[in-house]
Amino acid sequence: MRIFLTGASGFIGRQLVPMMGHHQLLLVGRSGISLKGENYKFIKNDLANLENWREQIEDFSPEACIHLAWSGLPDYSFSKCRENFNISLQLLDFLAQIGCKRIFLAGTCWEYGENHGQMSETFQPGAHNLFASFKTATRLIGEQLTKTTGINFIWGRIFFVYGPGQRSTSLIPSCFQAFKKGKIPELNNPNAVNDFIYVSDVARAILKLVENPSAKGIFNIGSGKPTKVGKICKIIAEELNLENLLTKETCLPEGKGLWADITSLHETIDWKPEISIEAGIRETIKSLE
Repeated sequence: MRIFLTGASGFIGRQLVPMMGHHQLLLVGRSGISLKGENYKFIKNDLANLENWREQIEDFSPEACIHLAWSGLPDYSFSKCRENFNISLQLLDFLAQIGCKRIFLAGTCWEYGENHGQMSETFQPGAHNLFASFKTATRLIGEQLTKTTGINFIWGRIFFVYGPGQRSTSLIPSCFQAFKKGKIPELNNPNAVNDFIYVSDVARAILKLVENPSAKGIFNIGSGKPTKVGKICKIIAEELNLENLLTKETCLPEGKGLWADITSLHETIDWKPEISIEAGIRETIKSLE
């Protein structure tokens, strides 16, 4: 299959590209990417400059597109969200014009707003933050734009993805750095629960969705399990043999949070996470040392 991928040099993209050796790839990203093989062409450019490389996409004639790029994170300002929103809509319109038949866009679990507990794709979201509002608007317009074109529009609501290459301010890297300095990580709410999903599991789910000719609609991409933030901190301490830095645990109830119902994903592409939270944290720590 001919697949056009945006965000190829990003956090998820770097995991996804090596999995696609059996496809022909056209990649775009802001920074270079080193790969073995002859199945890909890389365009180093900004998505905002579509006119500079639209002919290359037309010549490639992609059968599918995986749109992961959302520049500037963790800048969630109105101006940055609007910039990415406009880029995504321009790309969707262009892909529809050139006859691309499968389009995957990366959404976020933040679309569920202030709700708590297990989230299914049909669950009505609560109040949105600005970033989630722009993501939701992108999905709604994408659904309408592709409704009458025969395009399989796939929206992946990605939960709390972690792994090698994530931002240094994220939970696991920041806890790791604190422990290495002999300090106890500062956690705002250690009893809050989230759905932590390893980055290679996310990449594998995305690829299987795009490869499945019948996949379309909204899919949660998460582990399907709630995990306390405090437990993540404890696992890191154990991996570093620094449990002595932690105070004795008290039995406290779980705080608020959300996790994915992954029934639709499993039924559609027979997917489930392969990397446990312990193994995923271990690999993340290796990348930080």
